[in-house]
Amino acid sequence: MEINLQEERRADYRIFEAAGSHREIGRMTASQAGTAILPAEPLNERQIRYAESCREAVYALYPEIVEEFQGYADGLGIAEERLLWHYTLGVTGGCSAMALRTESGICVGRNYDYFYWENRRHLIVTRPKRGWAHVGMHEGLVGGRFDGMNEKGLFVSFNGAGPHPDPAPRPGMSFHLIVRYLLEKCSDVREAEEALLSLPAKEAKSYFAADPSQAIVAEVHPERRAVRRMDGDYLIVTNHFKHPSMASYASEWPNSVARYGKLEEHALRHQADASQDPLEALKRVFSDHEAPVCGHQDGLATFWSCLADLSQGRIAYSLGAPCRNEYKEFSV
Repeated sequence: MEINLQEERRADYRIFEAAGSHREIGRMTASQAGTAILPAEPLNERQIRYAESCREAVYALYPEIVEEFQGYADGLGIAEERLLWHYTLGVTGGCSAMALRTESGICVGRNYDYFYWENRRHLIVTRPKRGWAHVGMHEGLVGGRFDGMNEKGLFVSFNGAGPHPDPAPRPGMSFHLIVRYLLEKCSDVREAEEALLSLPAKEAKSYFAADPSQAIVAEVHPERRAVRRMDGDYLIVTNHFKHPSMASYASEWPNSVARYGKLEEHALRHQADASQDPLEALKRVFSDHEAPVCGHQDGLATFWSCLADLSQGRIAYSLGAPCRNEYKEFSV
């Protein structure tokens, strides 16, 4: 625990607000970053062509975010082409999320897990001229968000679902830009579901979306996609696909299954005793070390956690593993 605590303390956690046009938001984000995350080796011709095709696919649906790339490059004084790589990136991760139905509406919990070398972890309150304002986490991929809640009370996050091909089979939108798109463009789960069934996703991921009354998990693969709905009092997502038509595309593995089982155990306990405060109960299960839901192993290390009461439009983040950091509430 001491080693991973030191890794956590060395990480670049910060909180700031970015507002205005997307170009202006790009400049503000770049000023906080100081440097761009760049590939270890220059892209070869094949990789450049693929990244350019991804940028074209993004521009057709989300031209504002391409403007943000331009602003980011301006802010760092570099050529925009040096950021092409960010249109193609993907991650695996070991994240966990759950929606829980309560008397007043839906509450959600979410942990993001990854490798310790990825140490840029910025919480941004974003207020664009075009699109919904939102609060969410950014990990250095230009324009991207990994999870968050917008001003309409829509919560969105992603979960890894198998290895990330490089390049992916066909050009499309990377996961971090999909999450950002949903936060800015969608006001509820219905709109998010429509987008997730049509956006040109280029890699396998699960996307979790919840509003005050409903939640879904969209299991997305370049060859197929399907939606799991919150038909009862809870909905859970870890890192394997659960929909019968999708299971072969991202199969079960022990850690993912253990985390899913721990969250389901908690949800069933909540059903049996709904008198406990749901957010306090979610704090406990997202700090679990048995499965573990809160991880401290490199590659499955929990970088941050968030809890949200969507009926109240409230969201709180723990910047660092939730077992040893307090949650702080943020407003959109």
